[in-house]
Amino acid sequence: MVIIGLLAALLMFVQIRTLDLVTEDAATSTMDSASRATISSLQLQIEMLSRMTRALSFSPAIMDSSDPGDASPTARLMKGNLAQWPALDSIYVGYDDGYWLQVQRLDGLSGAQRDRVGGPSDAVYATTTTQWANGQELPTTRVFENKTGDRIAQIEIPQRGYDARERNWYMDARAAGKLITSAPYLSFNLGVPMITFSVPFDGKAHGVVGLDLKLDSYSRSAPLMKFGKSGYLLIFDDHGTLIVHPKYAALFERSSTNATGQRLPNANDLHDTLEGRIIADWDKSSPYWRKLSWKDGREYFARLEAIALGSNLAANVLLVAPADEFVEGIRELDRKARIFALLVCALFIPAAWIFGTRMSTTIGRITAEADRLQTMAPPPKSSIRSFIQELDRLGLTIHKSQRAIWSFSRLAPREIVRGVLDNSISTELGGIRQEITTLFTDVRGFTTIAENADPDLLMQQTSRYFTALTDVVMSQGGTVDKFIGDAVMAFWNAPNPQSDHCERACRAALQAKAANEAINRQFEAEGLPAFYTRFGIHVGEAVVGNLGSSERMNYTALGNVVNLAARLEGLNKQYNTQILVSESVYVRVKQSFRCRYVDAVVAKGMAVETKVYELLDEQLG
Repeated sequence: MVIIGLLAALLMFVQIRTLDLVTEDAATSTMDSASRATISSLQLQIEMLSRMTRALSFSPAIMDSSDPGDASPTARLMKGNLAQWPALDSIYVGYDDGYWLQVQRLDGLSGAQRDRVGGPSDAVYATTTTQWANGQELPTTRVFENKTGDRIAQIEIPQRGYDARERNWYMDARAAGKLITSAPYLSFNLGVPMITFSVPFDGKAHGVVGLDLKLDSYSRSAPLMKFGKSGYLLIFDDHGTLIVHPKYAALFERSSTNATGQRLPNANDLHDTLEGRIIADWDKSSPYWRKLSWKDGREYFARLEAIALGSNLAANVLLVAPADEFVEGIRELDRKARIFALLVCALFIPAAWIFGTRMSTTIGRITAEADRLQTMAPPPKSSIRSFIQELDRLGLTIHKSQRAIWSFSRLAPREIVRGVLDNSISTELGGIRQEITTLFTDVRGFTTIAENADPDLLMQQTSRYFTALTDVVMSQGGTVDKFIGDAVMAFWNAPNPQSDHCERACRAALQAKAANEAINRQFEAEGLPAFYTRFGIHVGEAVVGNLGSSERMNYTALGNVVNLAARLEGLNKQYNTQILVSESVYVRVKQSFRCRYVDAVVAKGMAVETKVYELLDEQLG
């Protein structure tokens, strides 16, 4: 009995100690997971705003006219994009002849900001145009519209010396020749903190498209501002200027009335706060992890990491959460567990045996569920429950991990996800040279379809279209690399070798063509425009591996084989064909597939002539 008692006491000690370690590890893991999710969401939103700006710069409405009016397609296009982002202040375009058009939303403005714009109180949009002629500024016109788009007022603004061509957002974008993300600054019109995304365009007209993000509005509306029950984040640049803060508006109100002059909120303004203490102690490492006690008597976890918000804008993301959010009740549970251990050892040894067995069974079930992570199996409907809080939370954590990996396997090619999990595919940047067959697709006239379609309906229709094509590619063992607008890029023979990768790609193209025709019949029956797809296939050597940055990478392929496949897809338009393959593909599949010689061409951007064939059908039997 003494030996059994000692074993029971040792078992309870080990269990309690393990409980402490698991809980601490769960807190660290949860904080890291929340940090990564928050940063990924932030970068995704910045990327979406960057893509919106780039997309506007390619719009014919902007590129083809250097003096669009307030009722022009250009103004309507800006207004439609502006409505999608409540934190956006305005979208505007400046032309090299001095003409400037701005569409600004007013429903988020109040007080002095609203007074500076002017116009009726029920105005929702303000469209401002400024022109220069012979070096002289003409009066600025501002038109106000209500929420239904009806013009309700117009005012003339005296000359104010605003020339878009002399603004940093215009000059920097033209000089760089690419998208520029500005550092935080005070806006010319409202005198409020802004970040600008600007990108040049060159069509029939030349100029720069700009997009303003109001930092005070973004700090209120961004869905990533909080995580967990009471965790929050703030963002500041390398100069300490605050970009996002839960109390940004209050900080800006204080800094804008500073005796030394109006300025943006800075990390120095946080000197007597928890965040200020963390930033002051930061040793500039990334990521930086800290656990500290504060004046309120609570302990906090903090994680600070330097990231890139754009090609020219570095930022630092600080996440803070109370420690008790992760280890709530652990100390009390630990005390009770020790008392219970003494009682078990002294009086209830059989109960200790049952208790340990039940814990062991629960841990075994959790371990079994953890093993299922490797298989990417769908998660069960509910997590493994336990009357011990830490095991219950551990079971919930495993359940969330299963759901995350299962969801990830639906967002990325399953073979790549499996390779990452079993470590057969490296998560380091770089790749290897190997032969692949690449398939490119594109929808004929998609830009025209998109201009005339309802965005929500177009999104649903495009998703149905991508699903049909992706199912075909995956059925033939292909890896869907990416969706580029309305285009699909896929390749074979990576990450897993396939001796018949050329045949698989050709078969996938023919089946995708048939699937495209079938879904087009559904679209036409529903009154939707048909998607006519063109295909290009080429085989050759490429570098296959992870491309991107240490924070965000993509498993993809690079090389001439990819470029030529894309060029072949584009040649369909010239030859009025649907599926074009290179001579290299034709030589490998001519015994199994029927092809028609089309021409010998030097594809755009290529130096060597290649023979081009139209893929007609597969010869069965």
